[in-house]
Amino acid sequence: MGTLCRRKPGRPVDPPDGGWGWMVALAGFVVSACSYGVMRSLGVFFVTWQDYFSVTAAETGLIQSIITGVLNLAAPIAGALSNRFGCRVVVMAGGVISSAGFLLSLWATSLFHLYVTVGFLTGLGYSLSLITTMATIGRYFTTHRLRANSIAAIGASFMSFAFPPLFQYLMDEYTWRGALVIIGGIVLQVAGFGALERPILLKGDVTADKSSENVQESSPQSSRFPDKINVNVTTEKYSLTKVILGKISSVIDITLLTEPRFLVFCVAVFLFGFGRFVPNIYIVPRARAFGVEEYPSAFLLSILAIGDIIGRASVGLLPEWPKFRRVDQYAMNTFLMGFITLFAPLAKTYATMAVYSGFYGLLMGGCVPLLYSAIAEIGGANRMSSALGIIMFLRGIGNLAGPPFSGEYSFSQIKEVI
Repeated sequence: MGTLCRRKPGRPVDPPDGGWGWMVALAGFVVSACSYGVMRSLGVFFVTWQDYFSVTAAETGLIQSIITGVLNLAAPIAGALSNRFGCRVVVMAGGVISSAGFLLSLWATSLFHLYVTVGFLTGLGYSLSLITTMATIGRYFTTHRLRANSIAAIGASFMSFAFPPLFQYLMDEYTWRGALVIIGGIVLQVAGFGALERPILLKGDVTADKSSENVQESSPQSSRFPDKINVNVTTEKYSLTKVILGKISSVIDITLLTEPRFLVFCVAVFLFGFGRFVPNIYIVPRARAFGVEEYPSAFLLSILAIGDIIGRASVGLLPEWPKFRRVDQYAMNTFLMGFITLFAPLAKTYATMAVYSGFYGLLMGGCVPLLYSAIAEIGGANRMSSALGIIMFLRGIGNLAGPPFSGEYSFSQIKEVI
């Protein structure tokens, strides 16, 4: 293990905590803008697609769900590929794949075509580029890691405001097909900025590899079958399992799943993903249920987005405290998100709903850079890609399961209000 972003020649070094790492953070800003920023702005196409293909709103909205699902669920694949081929190659390949997803949509004749191109291909490319980039930032920094993650993550928030009017203009001028081609060209910039992600060989990589070699030398039969003729079937199965696990471990560090601290953090992130987007989805219909007009209700999401920008930008200013590490700050941030949500049912006027939206957006924005920094603390910089892949996979499951699970209860509460 430890091959992520490894430079073939050269001597191992400690994380530089700056230097070229800031260029990697700049690349992260662009990757975040072209992935989450574009993904959040695709809603301007939904009504057009719905009318053009004569489909329901739910069928059109499935495109967004596919992108989000593939981005998170393919995270272990992104981690494995970056361990195998290096971060620069995987990020650039992700930029090409996501761009191809938009370009191939030029010939879409059905909504299912867009499911495959804009949904699956784009989501896969986003996963390869975004997951690998955030893992690379974690390897370049130590004390300034949170600030670097903040710079990278804020790209999505800024472009979430800039892209929607731009996409609407492109659609008006060049139709939705031409707009998607131009968006594909914008997303292709990820490939260029991915070249900035210079490989780096850390001392922790060499230590991890030596430990792995020592384990293999101490148990030579773990990598081959017994050569006796009358071998026990149980022994054969055990050896085969060891071989399979060895192959998997060569591309992703599954030993993380044996560490109690990491497992507890995985559960926490899954629960965070389970409830993270529920307020975003149901705050508008709840406001409408209390008699708030359509446009003011929709503006609650804008307030939440403004808080998200401020949260992502300001959290990078948090100092490093030895007794209150990034993982502790992340835990406090998620606790506060849950705590203020406990009082959400008390928000029955537009003013109180706006206050809740602002504070929730502020905390949600702060959670993103803190999450990446906490993963690096728990998994270690040399295992960043493996840890990030596993955790993002679990968060993706939570993101997919949370809204449908909470939907029936939320709407029943809204009906009671009415």
